[in-house]
Amino acid sequence: MFHRVATVLLRIIPVLIVVSVSTAVLIELVPGDPAVAVVGAEGTPEQYAAVRENLGLDRPWFARYLDWLNGLLHGDLGKTLVPPIQDVSTLIATRLPVTLEIAVLSVLLALAISIPVGTWSAYRYGRAFDRVASGLSFALISVPSFLLALILIYFAVFRPEAVKGLILAACVIATVVLAAATVGRRGAQLTAQGRRGVRLFALGVFAVGFVLAAFLPDFPRQGFARIGEDGLAENLRTIFLPVLVLGLAESAQLTRLLRSDMATTLNDDFVLASRAQGMPVRHILVKEALRPSTFSLVTVAGISFGRLLGGTVIVETIFRLPGMGTLIVESVAKKEFMVLQAAVLVVAALYVLVNALVDISYLYLDPRTRHVRV
Repeated sequence: MFHRVATVLLRIIPVLIVVSVSTAVLIELVPGDPAVAVVGAEGTPEQYAAVRENLGLDRPWFARYLDWLNGLLHGDLGKTLVPPIQDVSTLIATRLPVTLEIAVLSVLLALAISIPVGTWSAYRYGRAFDRVASGLSFALISVPSFLLALILIYFAVFRPEAVKGLILAACVIATVVLAAATVGRRGAQLTAQGRRGVRLFALGVFAVGFVLAAFLPDFPRQGFARIGEDGLAENLRTIFLPVLVLGLAESAQLTRLLRSDMATTLNDDFVLASRAQGMPVRHILVKEALRPSTFSLVTVAGISFGRLLGGTVIVETIFRLPGMGTLIVESVAKKEFMVLQAAVLVVAALYVLVNALVDISYLYLDPRTRHVRV
């Protein structure tokens, strides 16, 4: 198993080398001149030439790449070309935590929604819960993230009372539906312990809804509060809406994926054998069927995390978040190849590392893969 893990981690190195070289080549093909951003549009050809020579832009791209690589090996990512001049490592250090926090919380929120909803949808395949969950998933998939962000801003920022009323109404309806399930013909099919559990769950849903409706904070339209400067509570308040937008969008895809895989797993022989032995539903779903159904879920969640690291430009722009997505776009516009080279490498390193962790997680999800040669 150790050999398998080491092999997966060693594959990161050649991937990062290819990414860095490809980035250097693509930057050279991007139109634009950093000298224009330094001198201004009214500069003379002589001034542009002097700036290019001073910044080393008159040298071939591979020579500049080797200098950058040498600095990287010594822990130096260089400085920005366009004023204000600052260390690239400092610039990335201020932007990366924003994107990392949003990406991690968005994926965790998506998993927290998709695992229980997808699991229960597979168990109730084709029934009322499954049809409602599938309809909501299709609706979220079809709504672009920027439109969902604008809708949430309108209601959460400008119409908070409507949101509180909607939350309370939804919880009351859910409580009534759950309580009704414990009486009549359906309630007769449950044991006394099962009815008690459903009623306690219904009471918990109502309590959570009441607390949310009563103490839901006001959310800002834009901006980002850092934990070290403004505290954890203010930080979570400023990133709640961006995380909710991205988490809902990702949860719809993950729910559909888990529902499909788990519906197949529930028809496998070992699950049918557990049912024949009279195992409880919770044991069958959680202990027997969930783990072998999460291969695709874990893979897609890892891909989603990598995509969120560098692809949240629209959401970052709407909420004015100083993340890596906007940094990369700004660097492309200014042709800040030092910043762009480092930013792309950092995002690629995190993306490859997460996918390596996904590969390693397969060793836990399916012990049979521990003996497969790589």
